[in-house]
Amino acid sequence: MALATWTTALLLALGVGATPARAADPGSTPAAAATATPKDPDALALLKRMCDRLNAARTFTARGRTSLELPVADGELATFFTNFDLSVRRPDGLAARRSGAPGLKTWGTISAPATLDAMLRAAGEQGGLSMPFDELLVADPYAAVTAGMTEAVRAGQATIRGKKVEHLVLSSPALHVEYWIDPGTALPARSLVVYVDHPLRPHFLVEYTEWKLNPKLAGSTFDLPRPQGATQVDFGEAASAFR
Repeated sequence: MALATWTTALLLALGVGATPARAADPGSTPAAAATATPKDPDALALLKRMCDRLNAARTFTARGRTSLELPVADGELATFFTNFDLSVRRPDGLAARRSGAPGLKTWGTISAPATLDAMLRAAGEQGGLSMPFDELLVADPYAAVTAGMTEAVRAGQATIRGKKVEHLVLSSPALHVEYWIDPGTALPARSLVVYVDHPLRPHFLVEYTEWKLNPKLAGSTFDLPRPQGATQVDFGEAASAFR
């Protein structure tokens, strides 16, 4: 899985794939969880602060690592690891690179609407694709994160890469979501999604290692040169391999 870029057209290129491993529980358990109401006001306030911080940034970049559990041939879950490098320009630019082990070299393109919200929907509807933490990329991240939410609690503090972070747990009928948020920057250090409406309950974990808000991004950031040695295929075929 290598390079995907969205501007006024939705583009996808594939160069390298993900590394499979046996499934493991990626979450961490804090020493003690705070007692809270189903929607703890303190948890919602911190969540909104995180969403507002990202929503206010006209541009931002993020780097990190993801792990995604997917069914394999024997019906059990395996974990696929990728690194990502993401650049966002509101309201119309998204460039995302995901890299792992060598794999297919194909690419495909489709036309797409000219806003991030509409382009993300097109990626999902036409290719079954989603970007890391795509709920934070839309015009109203707080509404996207809290849609269908039935519980929001603070689970206490944790330490990630030497920094104290606040651990939030959100629940809905379809999803169990956790955020580890740096209270100093209001930016997430880690997020976890468990698809509780799927019989295998797969996990999707994102570790954020670097954030930059409002950097100057060249227009070429959102251009996609033809990947060297890659074969152009139908977008659906490329998207299927990308997943």
